[in-house]
Amino acid sequence: MKKYFSFLALTASTILGAHAQNFTEIKGVSKKSKPSEVKLYRVVYGRMEEFASTTPSANGAFGFSFQPDYKGFYVIGIGNPTQGTQDKFKLYVKGNDKINLELNDSTYVLTGENTKENQVLAQWQKFAYKIERKSVYFNKTRSIYVDFFPDLEAVATQVKTWTNGKATGNVEFDKLMKQTVDYDLAYFALTFLSTPRTVHPKVEDYTSYLKNFNADRFMQTEDLLKFPYGTRVLSSLISFKNREYGKYDLDKYVMSIPNDKLKGEYVLSNAVNTKSYTNYLELAEKYGKYFLTEDQKAREKKIAAGLATFKPGEKAINFTYPDAAGKQVSLTDFKGKIVLVDVWATWCGPCKRELPSLKQLEQEFHGKDVVFLSVSVDEDKDKEKWLKMIKDEQLGGVQLFASGWSQIAQAYGIKGIPRFMLFDRNGNVINVDAPRPSDPALKAVLENQLGLNSAKSLGTK
Repeated sequence: MKKYFSFLALTASTILGAHAQNFTEIKGVSKKSKPSEVKLYRVVYGRMEEFASTTPSANGAFGFSFQPDYKGFYVIGIGNPTQGTQDKFKLYVKGNDKINLELNDSTYVLTGENTKENQVLAQWQKFAYKIERKSVYFNKTRSIYVDFFPDLEAVATQVKTWTNGKATGNVEFDKLMKQTVDYDLAYFALTFLSTPRTVHPKVEDYTSYLKNFNADRFMQTEDLLKFPYGTRVLSSLISFKNREYGKYDLDKYVMSIPNDKLKGEYVLSNAVNTKSYTNYLELAEKYGKYFLTEDQKAREKKIAAGLATFKPGEKAINFTYPDAAGKQVSLTDFKGKIVLVDVWATWCGPCKRELPSLKQLEQEFHGKDVVFLSVSVDEDKDKEKWLKMIKDEQLGGVQLFASGWSQIAQAYGIKGIPRFMLFDRNGNVINVDAPRPSDPALKAVLENQLGLNSAKSLGTK
């Protein structure tokens, strides 16, 4: 959840938590020409996520106090993180830090007490500012390659030795800083090429840095995702590498990435632009093997849920849960059969009232191509109650345990139970809000799907 801090709140938290360990304090003054809310972002797999914000006081003062989730880059600045890195600046946070700074238009300066790591970062930002401004702040500088390339070369010639003599004593950071000057330079160069200009360079106009640029060098590992512009520059790296092909080809682009996790990131960045659930499923089926991190898997599910309309005939969103014996069972395991899903819980009175009718329905369709799949949304603490109820009530069908309001509830927008859902032999939606077993309409729908009668039913309540 996003947190909001005022300067006074920071002061209070500092007093109350004076002895709290691992807290980082950021104090600053905003001297921007246009007053703006100051925001704090964490870096999550190469993208920025806002987690705190504050409105500066009348004199521009602001502050944050927080316990970091990780050691590495955080970002302070203004604006929406999806809009890029304009007016956003990297800070290195390891816990128990004190950072003091002044925010200006398109830059910042450190003031007062600061860590050695952030002092080095500020020196680098100042050193590279000229090319950063011409690249990232393209809408303000109107720079073209004629004036940018000489500045790029001037910085590039010094990058390899820039960190010499700047060791902070923090081995982890010093290693990261060497990567930072390298990755930042690539980011500035590629951002320049991919942003609007009045005149764009031809390949023959490239100077030494771009002529010798090796995109693969930045995509061998997922280190790129430590940086706030990671996924943004990943797209630019792939475009640069494949520029000779001319026509965009997703498969060719994906397979040109040497690291599988980065493949997954690139596919997901393209998946958010998919307009239909069917097209998304085709994408996920082809490239889903590259969704390797828990973050990628969660985002994949979120994209799928956002696209699914659950119209009859649309592909169902798959789910997988353990049965009473601990075996993992998926909805897709039952392709070739009609599946009635019952989402319920042991504490749900209306759910339990449907059990006699559900059992009767199971008996009537015994031996037919119908699977009765019950999914409990009981919490983990109530798993024994669920197991006992299966035994005591002699519940049939396939019984699965979802450990609370998890994927199935989120994917299908389930906010109340019982919820009954019907899927056809091909794994497509019949109705995700089907009649309850106590309603004769459900039996009619099942008979219709099995071809047991000629009556047509829409399967609505």
